[in-house]
This record gives sequence, structure tokens and C-alpha cells, in this order.
Amino acid sequence: MIKKLLFAGALALAFNSMNAQVQVWKDDFNDEDVSDWMLYDDDGDEIQFGDIFQIMNNTTQQPVTPVSLISRSWQQVALTPDNWAVSSAIDISKAQGTLTLSWITQVAAAAWDLEKYAVYVSTSPDQASLLASPVKVVETLGQGTNAGTPVNHTLDLTSFIGQPQIYVAFRHYDCTDQDFLSIDDVTVKATSLLAVSDVSKKAVSIYPNPTTEALILNVNSKINSADIYDLSGKLVRNVTVSADNKVNVQDLKNGTYVLKVNTEAGSTSHKFIKK
Repeated sequence: MIKKLLFAGALALAFNSMNAQVQVWKDDFNDEDVSDWMLYDDDGDEIQFGDIFQIMNNTTQQPVTPVSLISRSWQQVALTPDNWAVSSAIDISKAQGTLTLSWITQVAAAAWDLEKYAVYVSTSPDQASLLASPVKVVETLGQGTNAGTPVNHTLDLTSFIGQPQIYVAFRHYDCTDQDFLSIDDVTVKATSLLAVSDVSKKAVSIYPNPTTEALILNVNSKINSADIYDLSGKLVRNVTVSADNKVNVQDLKNGTYVLKVNTEAGSTSHKFIKK
């Protein structure tokens, strides 16, 4: 029995170690400072994310939400928001394995809780690139439950592994005369992080991603070879890297692939989307 328990404990420890992630970046908004975020009031009502950081109960004056990033769809009058908050550049150059974005939402504990919002992630901070990104979440919160409880969310960002930086955007829009949307504990985590020495040796990034015609490789050492695999690990083709570090993928079927790049400093793998 003791051996079985020890074995089970070892399995649990191994499982937790395999699934543990390292924090790459986080903003919990407790400092009530969003000067490092780009804020857009696209509806033009002069009420946007970051104007207030906590919702209070009008009767008890007790906090309804934690200190968080808040946008309103009602504030003494009905509002129809189109508010954006775009993060500063998030450095993911050391990230390895899986990359995950997590955040917490909260809406009113009342019938007026149908807040529509979106999360976009892109390698560029401009709104057009964010809107075009396939890595996104669009949903309406509340759905009439009137619970008002915080909800945890995650989004897989692994397709960005190999990029030097990403931007995360929250958009509150397409809803009227509800109450508020609270965003909290925005966190990016990776399976592991490269050591600084490894980053300098193995730094390889690819762009654009998604792509329609070609991938461009940024490398710090000579490229020996490159191969494209499907997500099952099957070799799709050996590819030729041009003199200007481009890989032609125009004739690939639309889908998600992995580009393995072998350089004098070692090998790296990069997930990419062919559109």
C-alpha cells in the first residue's frame, strides 16, 4: 500500500511538473495605472477603459469588483461602448512549449449583465491587425444568469512561439444600457523560458504569421536546413531557405503547421498558420 501511494504521489508530482507554467507577463491593475496600455474611445462618448478601477455598491458603498480594468455600458445614462485597451509589447522571445493567456471577467449581478466583449492577440498593436488576427475570443457575458461572479478564461497563444513580441487587446462593444465589464489578472504564461544564453544562441523568429505566401526568418546564425511538419508530426516537406531568409509556403493547403529550423546554434520549432 505504501509503495502504491508513493508511486501515485510521484505520478501526481510528475503530472503537475509537466503542466506547470512560468509567468511571462501580468497586469492585475492594482496600481490603477494604465499608462502602458493604448486606450481607444471609438464610440466617442469620452468614457473609456481606465476611467474608473472599481465598481461600488450604491447603497452599502462596498466594493462589487476588485480593482480591475473597467468599461461601462451605463453611467447615469445608457451607453453604447466601443472601448479598446491594447497592451504594450509583451516579450515572448524566451517562451517555450505552450503559451497561454488568462484573464478574469465580471459583470453585474443583475438582469442588465449582457456585456459583449472581445479579446484579440497579434504581433502588431494597430486595431486593423488585431481585428484580423485568428487568435481571438468574442462572447457575450452574463447570458441572463444574473450571478455577477468572476469567471476565468484562457486562450492558447502557442502559435506565437518564436515571435519576439505580442499585443493583447480587450474590446467592449455592441451592447447598450447594461452596466459594466471588469477585466482582471491578465496573465501570459509559458511551459518554460529559455535562459538568456540560450536566447542569444537560438534566437529564431518567423513572420508574418498567419501567412499566405512566404515566411521570413530572423536568425542569429547560419541556417543549415528547414522542414515543415503537420500537427501530427508527419514531415510535409523539406524546404529551401532563400538567400534573403524566406520560405515559400504558397502552395501549402490552408491549416496549421510547424516549421523546424536547424541552425549552427541548434534547432527550433515554430508553429505557423497558412491562410
